Amino acid sequence: MSTLLFLHDVDVLPGPVGALSLLAGDLDVVVPRHPGFGTPLDDTAQGWDTVADLAQHYLSGPAAELVRAPATGPLHLAGAGFGGWIALEMAVRAPHQFASLVLVSPYGVKLSGPTERDFADILLLDPTEVVELGWADPAACRDLRMPGFPTGLTDSEYEQAFADRAALSRYAWKPFLHDPRLHRWLHLATMPTLVLAGARDRLVPPRHSAALADLLPSARFVDLPDAGHYPYLERPDEFHRLVRSFLRGDAR
Repeated sequence: MSTLLFLHDVDVLPGPVGALSLLAGDLDVVVPRHPGFGTPLDDTAQGWDTVADLAQHYLSGPAAELVRAPATGPLHLAGAGFGGWIALEMAVRAPHQFASLVLVSPYGVKLSGPTERDFADILLLDPTEVVELGWADPAACRDLRMPGFPTGLTDSEYEQAFADRAALSRYAWKPFLHDPRLHRWLHLATMPTLVLAGARDRLVPPRHSAALADLLPSARFVDLPDAGHYPYLERPDEFHRLVRSFLRGDAR
């Protein structure tokens, strides 16, 4: 069976939530938690301050076994938002280890001028604003956890939400949500690539994801109507259909 290594966005609950549970019927889906976001390696990762550190962790650090080619089938790489940034850093470093790449509204690459904003400032937005900008239908929001959202979290869940925010700040504050060196190496990500974006995403505008797809050697871009920044949570059936079709066809 093929394996899908899926790297979550920030604020998304651990494990195979949303469309990932559907994809688990077709693939061996591995969904690790990033060091700093509630793992046994959080203390070790205190000295890490770039997304490149996380990419190196998955490629050659303690988690390297996750990306060694499984004996039973090809290994596919996917990431959403912050996880998409990590996946891009991995793809340009080790393109031959992955049969394909799926990116969902990824951060990581700045395409506009130095004074123009590519991404919403998720570190300054309150939870209500994140939901309003990140979901086509904010009333349907689920499977997210951040400081102050949802109401009724336990003390330990609030503590972890704040710890997640602190880790994100350490990895992505300066430069904000991108690596200025990553743009120059995108041509190395030669594997078949699908770039997905919700048409109503206001955290990472769909035009940014479309422009990024144009810079990748073997990528195509698809936008999902009536979805925001988290289409694998908001439109799981459609996301599952698109990704399954891609992995069975284009990425074969």
